[in-house]
Amino acid sequence: MRRLFCAVKVPLNDALEKAMEAFRQELSEARVNWVSPQNLHLTLKFFGDTPNEQVDGIMEALHLGAANFPPFSFSVEGCGTFGSTRQPNVIWLGIRNSKTLEDLYHSLNHFLSPLGYEPDRKFFSPHLTIGRIKYIQDTLGLRALESEFNGQKFAKVPTGSFYLMESFLRPQGPLYKIVEEFKLGEGHRA
Repeated sequence: MRRLFCAVKVPLNDALEKAMEAFRQELSEARVNWVSPQNLHLTLKFFGDTPNEQVDGIMEALHLGAANFPPFSFSVEGCGTFGSTRQPNVIWLGIRNSKTLEDLYHSLNHFLSPLGYEPDRKFFSPHLTIGRIKYIQDTLGLRALESEFNGQKFAKVPTGSFYLMESFLRPQGPLYKIVEEFKLGEGHRA
């Protein structure tokens, strides 16, 4: 079994690093599992524990899904949380200009569905998770940062490929390994 997901990698820049550090400092009293800056990614599809014999089929479906999409860009802008107002559980940075990204998501699901990987029931909401909150007593500082970063542009991300990634869960945080790169619009594997 391999723990797999499909993602667009997001390179770290100064603005992203400063925003992530501001959240870390403000929430130093909370229990938060922070995403390592080198692990920033936008998940297109989470497969979870996957039998080895299904990996080739997944790679072929991802290849087909990527073949007709030209490279594109999206913006990382604003921030927010998932969960309730009083008990948020995820801190995220937002994704804008994501129409092509959403079309890619639907294309991948079209090719993955025959393999038994149905689209998520939730509406696709592209975002970068920067932290998973385990416990927070006071959300006032978190809400202040949300207001401060509301509408702020952190990065423009050119996207020429996406990746099938394998995740290894460790106490100090997950380790991600690239299984395969899929170049957009080239009709073949990288």
